Amino acid sequence: MKINHIVQISDLHLAPKNGIFPFNQQIDPFKKLEMVFADLERLPQKPEMIVLTGDLIHEGMAEDYERLHEFLYKKEEDLGTDINVLLGNHDRAGAFYLGYCGLAPKSQFYYRQRTKDFDYYFLDSNFQNIEQGYLPAAELKWLELKLQEDKERPSLIFLHHPVAGASLAKMRFSVLQNDQVLLQLATSANVRGIFSGHIHFATTEMIYGILCATAESTAYHIDCTALHDHLVADACGYNLISFDENLIGVENRMLLAPQKTVMHIPVGETDYVDPKIFTSRTMA
Repeated sequence: MKINHIVQISDLHLAPKNGIFPFNQQIDPFKKLEMVFADLERLPQKPEMIVLTGDLIHEGMAEDYERLHEFLYKKEEDLGTDINVLLGNHDRAGAFYLGYCGLAPKSQFYYRQRTKDFDYYFLDSNFQNIEQGYLPAAELKWLELKLQEDKERPSLIFLHHPVAGASLAKMRFSVLQNDQVLLQLATSANVRGIFSGHIHFATTEMIYGILCATAESTAYHIDCTALHDHLVADACGYNLISFDENLIGVENRMLLAPQKTVMHIPVGETDYVDPKIFTSRTMA
């Protein structure tokens, strides 16, 4: 089987129509996104797919998503490669459905794509636009049923919020809060990798035999070295995922190294948040 390549782009944080660059960026995030696509044109092999793992527009309106759709549609034609998107906590689902999809809003945006040899799952981990991620029961049940249809079939999962392994132990306050449930479903089938964003720095680790990787943001890097004082700086990068039936790996391609600090983010407790904030509300 040939080596397959998927480009993962994450956390674009494109400015809405008001033109204010989110998180005090000094460089237009759209210009940084253009840097990524310019780099893709230089790749020696066309990727099988491009996946944008959330935080597309920073709290935008339908017209912002419509402009993004027009841009990505043109890139699909130029590169001859399908582009898939999913939502993050700074996206606004109603505006996305209207502007990007031309559809009436729904409560959750998740789906599966199948090829001859692989399944790809695109999940919605956004919970009412709060920072932490959460997969509701209905979505998890859907995922379980799909995975068990042919549990030996190799699969990849994409979502916005990462699972917390060893390298993200200090980030548990921000990751997918029911990550262990997702990992249990993944290990019950042949999930080869779980790919996410959200934290604005790249990590790669093995968890229960599954490659779990987060992508650098195309918009800005967050340095979380100091547990309670995270530093924001303009940066730009993406992940190139390579895999076949036996091998899988990730290359982190940095196009703009982190620049000077433009914002401080104060952080309190770093462990998982109180799960009651998810179970106290009815999830569709």
